[in-house]
Amino acid sequence: MKYIIIIIIGLLTSTFIFSQKDSTKLDIKQVEVIKSFEATLEEANFIPVAPIMLVAPAFNPKYEYDISIVPLELQYPDPQIKPLAMNPDEPFIVKKGYLYAGYGFRKNPDVKLGYHVIKKDRYDAGIHLGYESLDNSTNVPFQKYRDAGAALYGNYLLKENLKLYGHINTQFLSRNMYHTDLGVDTLYSDAESNRSINGLKITAGIANPEPTRFNINYDVRVTLRNMSITQQDARDNGFGLMAMANKSFGKSTVLEVQAGYDYSAFNSTKDVSLSTAFVTPTFKTKIKNLTFDLGLDVLYSSDENSALFPEVMISYGLLGQKIQVFGEVLQDYHTNTFTQVSPRNPFLNTQMDSITNSVWRQYAAGLKGKFSFLTYQVKGGYKDVNNQMFLLNNHTDRRLFDMVYDDMSVIFISGNVDFVFSDRYTFGGWLTQNIYNPSTLAHAWHLPNLEANAYATAGFLDKRLILRADLFFGNGVHFINKNDVITQSNVLFDLNVEANYAITSHFRIFAKGINLLDNQFERYYGYPSIGINGMAGIKWVF
Repeated sequence: MKYIIIIIIGLLTSTFIFSQKDSTKLDIKQVEVIKSFEATLEEANFIPVAPIMLVAPAFNPKYEYDISIVPLELQYPDPQIKPLAMNPDEPFIVKKGYLYAGYGFRKNPDVKLGYHVIKKDRYDAGIHLGYESLDNSTNVPFQKYRDAGAALYGNYLLKENLKLYGHINTQFLSRNMYHTDLGVDTLYSDAESNRSINGLKITAGIANPEPTRFNINYDVRVTLRNMSITQQDARDNGFGLMAMANKSFGKSTVLEVQAGYDYSAFNSTKDVSLSTAFVTPTFKTKIKNLTFDLGLDVLYSSDENSALFPEVMISYGLLGQKIQVFGEVLQDYHTNTFTQVSPRNPFLNTQMDSITNSVWRQYAAGLKGKFSFLTYQVKGGYKDVNNQMFLLNNHTDRRLFDMVYDDMSVIFISGNVDFVFSDRYTFGGWLTQNIYNPSTLAHAWHLPNLEANAYATAGFLDKRLILRADLFFGNGVHFINKNDVITQSNVLFDLNVEANYAITSHFRIFAKGINLLDNQFERYYGYPSIGINGMAGIKWVF
């Protein structure tokens, strides 16, 4: 199965490349395609820098609606004749850069900077830089961190239906193992508690901005990655190949194929590796109010977790976009490498015996829709997971965490709701409830059963002043303490607020309060979140 999937990926790649004949028959030197738009301050993209403090996971549901098209009578301006020697008007005033800079109470600078250049319909390229650090070691020994990173990206249009793209991402992280239940300041020095994690990721690919001769859309990319962990002299390497192609038949039917191959290797006291490949063909169509996807997920995994599973997604509009009923059956996987898991817990033990895929099959159904001021989604279902990964403190050095595995079933329900009463006031939230049932383990270690968030925003002074508040909740998690006793952490109950004011349309000042309830939540045993903090700074697009 491994070699068959790799051959299929190769055939898909060659098909995409040879099918990219330009069908537009246009001389692109004579066509000006406007692809640059004015960035606003709220749209500036920053480099995400993950701190030690618990961060609520993003919840971004996707909705599909049936929208009625209403023709409008357009009023065109009278034509104007200009001399041929007159220079054409600039299409937009393009802002090329942004700056975000703030400073917090606990020696907490946070700076993000970006700049990009564009040449009309030929290319665009940019850079993002970021730096953040925090030092609370005067209150909690060794509780500090530093994040720095840089990213370069670019796109180059060869012709109307072929572009080259790529990006380079680097990260330089410093984490201190400040376990508060061991007296680490008496057992270790500051240098012995520090760990540096440095990463590099390079991606290059080709895609079609416009349909090819046979009306095929495609995207093919290759990725190389490397991560090094100091002191333990460990290294996480890998490469991957991803390909996607789809073809439309009429206005409501699409045939799509996604395929990929990934190789991961971890080198420490023991060298381990894992190969993963998949092919997923999908047929998508819509018949009146009924939309359905039919597919087949073929997964090869060298850790003997290969699987073949059908995928079905159905949606039916009862009242157009107001009420839609949907159901889904799907398969997915997660590769438990140091690179994948360390953003959640950077204190992983580098003495790894193997690399394993967690594979799950999900059966779910729910409702979603949108009224004039209300957007909602509710979903419930069942998951069957093979080799679910859990984290437990190492018995020899409890500052570190080992990855342990067990099969598990999960019953879940989740939902979100957003109320938009006007362009000034919005509020909403989300909630997820899980019931875990591991096969052999006593508990789903360090996994919360219940997580929720409620938010509210308000705009004043013609929306020059914007206020936002977020309230987070999560129940305690189970872990094994230093005395080998099963214990449960405190609940998460956290309040964050922010105010920002627009001095000009491109320059804002902000102030925010973080963890105002001073909650000492421990998602991972021995590592409580940092207490009350505050930050103030500026946001500038230039």
